[in-house]
Formats: sequence, C-alpha cells, structure tokens
Amino acid sequence: MRNTIDPSYTTIGMLFEKNFLFEVPKYQRYYSWEDEQVDDFIKDVNGIYLHDTSENAIEHFFGGIVAVEKKIPGSNRQQRELIDGQQRITTTLLLIIALIRKYEMLKDASHSTLIDNRVHKLRQKYLFYDDEINREPLTVQKLVLSKADKRYFEDLIEARECIEQRDSHKRINRAFKKLEKFVASVVDAGTTVDAKIDTLAKIENIVHNNCTIIFIDSKTRESAYKLFQVLNDRGAGLTEGDLLKSKTLEVLEKHFDIKQNAVQDAWDEILQDEPKQIEQFLRYYYASARGSRVGRASLYDDFLKQFFPDIVDIDDVIDEATATKIVDTVEQILREIRTYRKLTAGDWPYDVGQPLTDWDRKRLDVLIRFLDFDIAYPLLLAAVQLKQKDFAELVHMLERFMFRHKSVCNLGHQKLSELYMQEAVKIRGDPGNYRLTGLRTTLKEYIENECTDAVFKVGLSNLKYRTNGGNKILRYLFSTLDEHMEWCRRGAIGIPAPQKGTVINYDNVTIEHIASQSPGAAIPGFTSENIHKLSNLTLLTTVENDRAKNKAYTAKKEIYLVSEYTINEYFEGVDDWSVESAEAWERYLQEMACKVFVV
Repeated sequence: MRNTIDPSYTTIGMLFEKNFLFEVPKYQRYYSWEDEQVDDFIKDVNGIYLHDTSENAIEHFFGGIVAVEKKIPGSNRQQRELIDGQQRITTTLLLIIALIRKYEMLKDASHSTLIDNRVHKLRQKYLFYDDEINREPLTVQKLVLSKADKRYFEDLIEARECIEQRDSHKRINRAFKKLEKFVASVVDAGTTVDAKIDTLAKIENIVHNNCTIIFIDSKTRESAYKLFQVLNDRGAGLTEGDLLKSKTLEVLEKHFDIKQNAVQDAWDEILQDEPKQIEQFLRYYYASARGSRVGRASLYDDFLKQFFPDIVDIDDVIDEATATKIVDTVEQILREIRTYRKLTAGDWPYDVGQPLTDWDRKRLDVLIRFLDFDIAYPLLLAAVQLKQKDFAELVHMLERFMFRHKSVCNLGHQKLSELYMQEAVKIRGDPGNYRLTGLRTTLKEYIENECTDAVFKVGLSNLKYRTNGGNKILRYLFSTLDEHMEWCRRGAIGIPAPQKGTVINYDNVTIEHIASQSPGAAIPGFTSENIHKLSNLTLLTTVENDRAKNKAYTAKKEIYLVSEYTINEYFEGVDDWSVESAEAWERYLQEMACKVFVV
C-alpha cells in the first residue's frame, strides 16, 4: 500500500471545509445505526459542549474515515467513494440539518439576514458543492448515499415530505428526530434569540474544531479495502446480507454494469427489513434449498458456497455466463423473500380464488402467527411451488399435527425440523410430481410412536387457564373442536372435515369457567387447583361471557344452550355441575380431540 494512501488527523468540519465530496458505493450497506449508536454520538457531542470553554476545550475522536479517489470526467472536484465511515458522516450531516432547521425556526425580522447567512454557509460547507463540467454549472451534494437511501436523504435535506419505504429510512428518521431533540434541548435553554443563535454557533464550532477523525485517502480501491478489512475484521458490524450484497456487486464491478445495476436493485429490496429478520430469512432459505441448517457462525460463508459457488474465491467475473447466473440467483432470492414476507404476515401466497375458502386461507395465519410454528418456514418456502390446493392441504395438516405434537404434548422438534427441511428439498427438486402422502405417512408414525392418544390425553388434561395470559392454546383447542362438531356427529369418518362457513375470530373467543371463580358461586369440590383445568372450561363469545360471569351453573346453562358455539349443546344433558360431571366433560373433549388432531 506504499504511496497509495494519505492518512491525516483532522476534524469532520475541516474535512468538509476542504470540499471533499463523498459517495457511498452501491455495494456498501445502508444507514444502519440504531438508537444506541445515535445516543452515543449525541452523548459524545454533548460531552464536548459541556466542557467547551475557552479555558478548557476538549476533543473527541470519532474514528476513521476510509475513502478512495474517484475521477469525474470534466471536473476537478475532490470526489471520493466512502469505503468506511458512512454512519459517522451521515449522522454528522443529520446534526447539521437539525442545526439548519433550528436556525430557521428562530428567524425573525431583526435576525433574518444573519440567520440566512449562517444557513447558507452551513449548506455550502456540508451539504452542497457548486461545480462546473464542460462550462456547464451544476450543484452536487457533498454526501450521496446508496441508491436505496439516496432519495430519502435528499428529501430530508430539502425539508420535503419523507416517505419511509424501508427499515434504513426509519433509522435515518429516528436518528434525525433524536438529533433535533438534542439541539432543541441545548438551544432552548437560552432565554433570548441572540443566546440561542450563539448556542447554535457553538455546536457548529464543535463539529468544525473538536470532532476529530483519521481521514485515510486512498488512490486505489484495493488499498482502501485492505485498510477497511484491517480496521473492521472483515466487516465487523456488517450483516450477512450486507456482505453477500457487497460480494456479488464487487465481482461485477469491472465488466458488467447493467447486470450489476440489476443485482443492486434486487438487493435493495431484499435488505429493506430489519437485519435480524433478513438473517432469519437467509437461514430458512438455506435450509429449504439445502435440506440442513446453516452453521451458527458461518451463515455468510455457507450461503455463499451454496448459492454463489463460482465466486467464492474470485474478485472479478469476466465471463457472461457466470455474471448471468449471479443475477438469476439474486433475483431468485428476491422472489423467495417476497414469499417469506407474505408467510410471516400470514398472507396467502397465491391469488385468491376457488376452490379454496377464506377458512382455508386463514389456516396459514393460524399456523404461523397465532400458533407461532416457525419450524415450518423452510418447508412452506418450498411448498409455494405446489398447486394451491396441495399447499392448503399441507398447511392444514401441519397445523393439526404441530398442535398435537408441540402445543399439547410439548415434544421436541429437532427431528421434525430435519424432516421438514428434507421435504422442502424434495419439493424443489420436482414440485410437479411431489405428493403429500409420504409426509403424511411419516407424521402418522410420529403420532403412533410419540404423541399417542394416551400421551395426547395427558397433555390435554394438563392444560390450564392462565389468569395473566392470553390462553391462545385453549382458545384454539375449543374453537377447532367446535368447527368439527358436525363431522363428529356424522361418525368422524375419514380425514377431519371442519365447517368452513365461518372463519372464527380468535379475538372474539373467550374461555369460560363453568364452575365460577367467584367465591359467592363456589361449587363443592372445585379448588384453586382444578378450577382452571380443562375439565372446568368451555368457550363463549365476549358478550356471552359477560352475561355468564359469576352466575350459578343453572343460570349459565341457559346461556350455553343458545351460544354461538355448538360445542356447548353438550350441557343440555348436564343438570348440575360437579367434579364428576367435569371429569365426564374432560373425557368427552379428549376423545373428540384425538379424532380431530390427526393427519
């Protein structure tokens, strides 16, 4: 790197005063500072402010800025690609914008000229540069963010409406609001406009004189990236998605501009969510395609080998076929994450239409969002390649089985996770010929060997109402049994067949204590131990539950017999409520559940 870098110790303000212009390369990550980092930045600036007197001025080191020279045809401006330091520079300019906004709020007749002059100087120093190319004047920004954040940042600078379209936009907005609040808290301590203007000037001077950095100006990208890697340990703090984006864009940099733009657009959409959500998607997708889990600490390396094997050990792609393969792979990842977003939201991933009902489509939301069986994601990501009817059948089968196996019997699911991943690979290999019979047979074996009727009944008996919980397991159990009442009356023959005419709103389902919890309506034999057990519970609508509250059984029975839920017709033959009748009710529920929750 000899003679290719020029390090200097300077301040952020002096750096911009020298008219360096920065552009975030397309393969760099987006604005990623969370509240904690922004709070630390504000704390550092405020620390300088509190000690910044003529007798006791202090400096604070804000880290390194690594940039590489970028020639602009027809211009002599000092354009740089910002390799490292995007977060610090962007946050500093957000502070400058907050200062400008506060200046403009203070403008009155006696200070208008002064404030206009101050604002103009800030904009020219930190935000804009007047250039000339081929005798044509133009104004350019001193900091241009990556494509996904570029327009949002420009709108923020110009105080236009800022529309948040991705997570990085939300982070920029949160950071700006925090900086605005900090500026207001310091400035508004002044009692006059003059005092407030002086405080704004003091913060300006802090950025110019006291916020120190090491600015490393490189002549070549190779040298800049070597420094970046040394300083950041292969991008410490970068997400796996950021690294994959960077790698796929870098190898296309020299020879495939159009393909690189297509890959960048795809990654911009892929990486628009929270980093943790993106990481989880990458893990699920890897498992769905590979049939096994990715390493706990090797997501980037494993994912690169699985989906981009041709570029693992190279820095530059020169052949068209490999470049096209990269584009196709990234666009496939984009299609997969679009599906994943629908799945996580419980949204049906097919066009709505016959022969499925709203009840069928609701099963996905129940499986994923209500019952929270995220173990199914790798399989579901692959299963969207099946016909819509087969996908619906799979979702309903998983819902019934997982409730029995995990929610009630509380059995481990590592082997199930491996099974679902292997089934995903089978689907991806030949979706047109895939049949659910193999998976159904395997799940039946799990029921026969692990979550048998005997084990299931014990698990049901152990279910308890929680006074401080949502009781979603109980609400789901009773609601599902109610949907299958007609099928049970007809002899419970074949695959469970629910009534699909009404989609149950679980928010409207409440769990009712048959023997009241109120001491005034207590029934002998019911204690704090068994009053919350399955044997003493049923379901009612919210309105029905309010009517039945704390009443004696004979009064409640009248409400049960006209309830919206037909399962309560059972109580027509129960004249009084006792421990014995509760035990009979539990046995009735257990037998019905063993018939319903099968595959």
